[in-house]
Amino acid sequence: MSSQILQFAALQRIFKPEGPLPRPSTVRRWADDQGIRYTYDGKGGIWTTVDAVNAALGLGKLPEEATKPEKLI
Repeated sequence: MSSQILQFAALQRIFKPEGPLPRPSTVRRWADDQGIRYTYDGKGGIWTTVDAVNAALGLGKLPEEATKPEKLI
């Protein structure tokens, strides 16, 4: 599966389109609350894919092998 990458700056603007940019912890909490799967970018932010956002919105389904291990326990 190939999907467009959404970098941290894009996620900040999706979460808060106007005004000051939200902090990394705020964006991570929002992504967790929305069920958006992500990984860390090594700079304190996160990144994800369009497919992961669509899956969280119920518009698609990610492959089963991509399931987070901690969700299986």
